Amino acid sequence: MSRALVVYDIADNLRRATLSALLTEYRPRVQLSVFEIELPTAADRVILLSRIRAVIDRREDQVRIYEMPVHATSRTIIGERVLEERRGYYIV
Repeated sequence: MSRALVVYDIADNLRRATLSALLTEYRPRVQLSVFEIELPTAADRVILLSRIRAVIDRREDQVRIYEMPVHATSRTIIGERVLEERRGYYIV
């Protein structure tokens, strides 16, 4: 398994929304254009890269993927803001 931090700067709203939806399949976002994702196999990584390339315009957009060791579980978070899509909710 591999863990990665994916950050992006996408110029077009539709491409940005498409990429965001794609990355949400791997894990919820942690900031507006930042995802901490998990890739179970090397094949999953290849598939993700291919899917990202299919979405972005390589002249206008940029996606950066910083891979992290699987055993790197510590992180420091300063601040309490939680994105709305990660908050729990009730259906009444």
